[in-house]
Amino acid sequence: MRHSLWSILLLATSGLGAEAPDTRQLHPHLTELNPDWVITADEAYQWASVKNDNLPTLTGSQEWLNYMAFLEQMLADYGAVDGVKNSWEFERWFTSEDNRQWSLVSDGSAVRVASYGAYSGSTGSEGVTAELVYYDHDNPPHDIEGKIVVIPTRPHPSVPFSEDYLINYTFNDYEHATSAETLPTPFEFVDPSKSFTFDIWWQLAQRLDQIPRDGNAAGAIIVYDMAFERTRGLYTFPVPRLYASPTLILSREDGARVIMDAKAGKQATLRLEAETETATAYQYIAYLPGAHYGTAEDEQIVLVNHTDGPSITQDNGALGLLAIVKYFSHVPQAQRPRTLKIFLDGRHYMPGMESAHSEADWFTRHPEAKRKIVGMIQTEHLGEMDYREVDGRVEPTGYAEQSYLWTRNNDILIDAAKQAVDRYGWSRAQVSVPERAGSRGGLQQVWWGVGALGLADTGYYNCDVWHCLDVPGFGLGGFLGHYWSSAATIERWNKELFVSQAATMTELTGVLMSADLDAIQSQGAVDSFLDNTNREEQFNEAP
Repeated sequence: MRHSLWSILLLATSGLGAEAPDTRQLHPHLTELNPDWVITADEAYQWASVKNDNLPTLTGSQEWLNYMAFLEQMLADYGAVDGVKNSWEFERWFTSEDNRQWSLVSDGSAVRVASYGAYSGSTGSEGVTAELVYYDHDNPPHDIEGKIVVIPTRPHPSVPFSEDYLINYTFNDYEHATSAETLPTPFEFVDPSKSFTFDIWWQLAQRLDQIPRDGNAAGAIIVYDMAFERTRGLYTFPVPRLYASPTLILSREDGARVIMDAKAGKQATLRLEAETETATAYQYIAYLPGAHYGTAEDEQIVLVNHTDGPSITQDNGALGLLAIVKYFSHVPQAQRPRTLKIFLDGRHYMPGMESAHSEADWFTRHPEAKRKIVGMIQTEHLGEMDYREVDGRVEPTGYAEQSYLWTRNNDILIDAAKQAVDRYGWSRAQVSVPERAGSRGGLQQVWWGVGALGLADTGYYNCDVWHCLDVPGFGLGGFLGHYWSSAATIERWNKELFVSQAATMTELTGVLMSADLDAIQSQGAVDSFLDNTNREEQFNEAP
């Protein structure tokens, strides 16, 4: 006889302690979803259109305020209560999203510009004219002060790859995968003509904005090894703190001649008109009450993600959380065993990210609020499709973007994750358990994003990202690919994939809401495979 996830949870949690919800009161659709309550593709498109109409959605901007107003109203409509804005002020930098306020002339000829360097200062309307200097990473110039430095990205390293490269810029091992035959070969370089998921992140993560800042350059031109179509609208990430070397971004095609001019010591005029203003940022916290809300017995599952980003999916995680709240709003409060605490964070695309604004954080200001949290759900980057670069064009590969469903090292949680991704047809999903080796013995992708749940002593979690609550949980994250850019609009997004991912996370929220807490605690990190730094060799030799 085939047992449902519902019956498995009841068997696993019966008689295991006082923390188990009373199964006689559990609603039948906590984990066996009622399809009439799940978000539809048309609803998902309507929600996504609000974000699409407000790109880039950057904290403190009017566009971000519009998006937040929509989220807050929808949450209230679905029964969320006691909403609060945890606010603080910061200095926001901004410029135009088209080229009205930025331009480049090199050796007398106009150059097409793909984007701007965020928080890089301003030239004023006249621009800055200076000598170009080429930045060779292997033999950097002695002095760039007062010059316009031209910086190409570093090429991908050759094998053997470093451990950092293997973890962050190659496809990793996994516990379970859907459409596994379409996924990249683990721990190997993926050519951008097949998929540029890893390539674009490799280039962004080089933090080339630090070079002109540290060298007091008059300006900077960063040349990405990408065609114009995937460089256009590219936003700086991680977002730097404000510096005074106005920076422009060029594609491979447009940057080639400027690199030649720099090597020849030609002059250029760089214009980037920008402004700053004192703006308000805030985290929004609200609650879908459980049966014991407002009492000492209340237990809470935090639904968390950030709300700021340049594209349709960076970040639409709040829409995934909204889909979860919509579903559970149909369950009467008396039959919701635990409260859902919605935590929408606006710090991810701010200068310095979460750590730079940690003193203003809700849990820093209210550390006692962590005591009620017994589980976590994180969602980000839903509905992403995979893209490649062919002959200077961005083309779909025909597949969903590879994406991760993280969970802790606990068999009940892992089995629930496997069943859910299979049940709802989440294409190219990898169930990942970073605390242990994958199905073939290799490292499973580290848990990243604001949902990092880490154990501080493993080295494979970033406990500075969020609050290291060390609770049972699930996280969702696509690997972005084309979605670092404000040019990645709703036309590059898939509503059916969004629904399958949202339904998966809704079911898993029901698992956390109904399970016995003792039964779903993590068994902890397994250290035996973490000491071997040759991940590629380890994976290939696994049976």
